[in-house]
Formats: sequence, C-alpha cells, structure tokens
Amino acid sequence: MERTKDSIEKSGPVFGFLSVTIALSAYITSIILFPGGYNFLKNMISELGVGPYGIIFNLGLILSGIVAIPYYFALLKTFDEPDINPSLKKSAIFFSLFSVSTFIFIGVFPAIEGNFLIFFAHGTFALLAMTSGALYLISFSLLMLKDNKYTKLQAYHGFFVASTYLLFLLTWIPITEWIATFAICSWIAANSVFMLQNNF
Repeated sequence: MERTKDSIEKSGPVFGFLSVTIALSAYITSIILFPGGYNFLKNMISELGVGPYGIIFNLGLILSGIVAIPYYFALLKTFDEPDINPSLKKSAIFFSLFSVSTFIFIGVFPAIEGNFLIFFAHGTFALLAMTSGALYLISFSLLMLKDNKYTKLQAYHGFFVASTYLLFLLTWIPITEWIATFAICSWIAANSVFMLQNNF
C-alpha cells in the first residue's frame, strides 16, 4: 500500500501535465464547436459547458480536477525543510484539495440558466473554487519562499496567479477569467517541470 502511494506521488508531475492537457483540450474543442462563435470578451468560460457540445467541456473539468489531485500531494511532499511551518503545509493541501473538489463540481453542475438550482450550484462552486484557489496559491508561494530548493521567481509566480484569481473575483468579466485560467495552467506546468528536473 505504501509502495503504491509512493509511486503515485512520484508520478505527481505527470499528473500535473495531464491535468493541464485535459483542461486545455476541453477548452479548445469546446471553443471550436461553440454555436455562433465564441467571444473571449463577451462569453464566460462556463458558457462552454452548455449547449449541444457542453458535455466535452464538463467532462474535461471533471477529469482534469480528478487527475490534478496526485499532483498537489506530490508538490506538498517537496517541502521537506525542517523549519517549514507544518500549519502552512496543512493550509496548502487543504485549500488545494478543496479547490480541486469544487472545480470538479463546476463540471457536474453546468451553468444552465433555465434551471435555477443547477445554475446557483454552478456559481457557488465556481466562487468557492476561485477563492480557495487563491488561498492555496498564496500558501504554496509562502512555502516556496521558505524552502531553499525554490527560487523567489517561483514563489512570485504563485502570487501572480493568486492575484489573477482575485482580479476575476472582483470584476467577474470573461477576459479576467481567461487570464486566471491560463495563469494556473502555467503554474501547474512550471512546477511539474521543476519536480521532474529534481526527481521529486
């Protein structure tokens, strides 16, 4: 059992890349198939989840979220310095898993405006995913500042992504949502590269 757990954690960077690949593939495919043409300045990302091809987007979110879970456990394991604050580590993994879980439910409950309960659930999970996302990004970034393996640039990358989340929460407009989306993809990919290079 322990060997299986270690094997999954060692594969964390691969799961990170896979999660990003699934999400981006779902986004691109859904944009191409979007009825009437998709407008990055007018259409929210969630609008890709409704309509005849919405299942592609929604399944992409669900699978991407599930696959990302081992990545976050693997990332947490890299912080093994003796003076690292254990409470900060607990905060990072708690908020990351909470964010991923609510992200999955965004796909389970599409933004169907004609169904109030489903639409309300979608909006609630989106709000929770972004809020907890900003919190885990800040937590991981603080950990990176305290761990000699990581550079300040890596930590600042996380703070930047957290700021894009907060920007979206304050504006709630499509283009800021896309900025936050591409930002988190870059963060996961960059950390996955780092873990592979350092054999974590």
